[in-house]
Amino acid sequence: MKQQELSLDLDTLTDTEGASSLLAVPTATLVKWRSTGEVRIPYVRIGRQIKYRTSDLKAFIEISTVK
Repeated sequence: MKQQELSLDLDTLTDTEGASSLLAVPTATLVKWRSTGEVRIPYVRIGRQIKYRTSDLKAFIEISTVK
C-alpha cells in the first residue's frame, strides 16, 4: 500500500520531519520553537513521539501571513 502524500488539505497527524517539510523550515527550528515556546504551534505527544496536526500547521500559516 502506498503511503499518502502529505498535504495541508487533509487533517492528519505528521511527525516533526513532515511538519518541517510542510512549513519549509528546518526540523531543528521546530524543535527549538517547541522547547523554548518562542513560536507556539500545537502538537500532540504520543509516548515519546511528537506529532503535528496538519490542520494546526495550516492555521499557523494563515495567522502568520502578512496581508
